[in-house]
Amino acid sequence: MAHPLVQKRINTLISGDPDCDAYSHLAQMLARRRWPLPIPSAVSLGCGFGGLERSLTSRRVVRDIKGYDFSEAAIAEARRLARQQQLRNVSYRVADLERLVLSPISVDAVFAHQSIHHIDGLERLFSQIREALKPHGIFHLHEFVGPNRFQWTKAQLDLVNEYLTSLPPRLRRLPSGAKKPLARRPTVDAMIAADPTEAVRSSEILVVLRSYFTIVDQHQIGGALLHLALGEIAQNFDADEPEDRAHLERLFALEDRMMAEGVIDSDFVVVTARRV
Repeated sequence: MAHPLVQKRINTLISGDPDCDAYSHLAQMLARRRWPLPIPSAVSLGCGFGGLERSLTSRRVVRDIKGYDFSEAAIAEARRLARQQQLRNVSYRVADLERLVLSPISVDAVFAHQSIHHIDGLERLFSQIREALKPHGIFHLHEFVGPNRFQWTKAQLDLVNEYLTSLPPRLRRLPSGAKKPLARRPTVDAMIAADPTEAVRSSEILVVLRSYFTIVDQHQIGGALLHLALGEIAQNFDADEPEDRAHLERLFALEDRMMAEGVIDSDFVVVTARRV
């Protein structure tokens, strides 16, 4: 959901400001609570190519941060990009988050951006994070918490497919040139064959989180419709074209209304939690 209008929508749901994202909102919240900024030490879980860590340090949200990822190739690229930007307070390490061991009382913050929904051992990892945090330390998640194994609800599928059917052909065109097919619910076996970690326990994340942490800030950022409807076609919507904007805003309004009426849930959340 990288479209600029979608990002502005997400920012507004988090902070009330279309130009203030999750991490600027976090910094503002911590400043109001008289936390020292930048955050002295942090860990990032599932860092990929390291974009979040470079952003957090460059924006002075965090002073020192270590990123962990299972992919050796991703870590190699993250290190290269950090060197390219001459960032000496960012480091990276290859690690399996299912087996990660963190030193007790060692960091002020732990970040997880779209990584926890790949974790089966939620209890073990959350216990590690809780023990690693210093007193009053925070755990910040930007996460998919929708149906396990992408077992979309009938309501989601019906609403998404009605929307897709209503779009002009030019907006429904995939990069390949083909028409985006209607959304469907994948079989669990197909999901496991493609990626056994994908959304393995996603719908349980918030329930398990509350057993280990106190949630101090939580924002529902939707996605139950946008994620399915705009995947692979978001780039077709020109933010400067009134007709395209109208089609996007129609989807935004539909998702808001369906969440408000309890027809669908928010599949994505941004949460700040602290040690119990």
